[in-house]
Amino acid sequence: MKKLLTLSAGIPSLLSVLSEKAFAQGAFFGNPEGGSATSIAAVAQGTLGQNVTTLLNYFLGFLGIVAVAFIIYGGVLLITSSGEEEAMTKAKKIITYATIGFVVIALSYTIVTFVTSALS
Repeated sequence: MKKLLTLSAGIPSLLSVLSEKAFAQGAFFGNPEGGSATSIAAVAQGTLGQNVTTLLNYFLGFLGIVAVAFIIYGGVLLITSSGEEEAMTKAKKIITYATIGFVVIALSYTIVTFVTSALS
């Protein structure tokens, strides 16, 4: 379990380091080939409601990815349980709760989309 936690902490930090090098060659920092640098004001265009909706959609998308990761984790635990009842019960609970969470996240996304379309 400690190896899994260490691996899950190491991969995002590695990806963040690699993404900085990739972004340094694009249009983000005023590269002559890619265009000029964008300011924070240019990124946050739109009304406050649109920005909050965008933020909520990104957050719900991230939570959806986490829910799918837990479903996969529960599946791996179920497969590697070797017939032990305690491990199988734990894996089934993880899959059940992650599935319920995914349904709640999907409903939340639907509600946010419906409310924003009704208000605009």
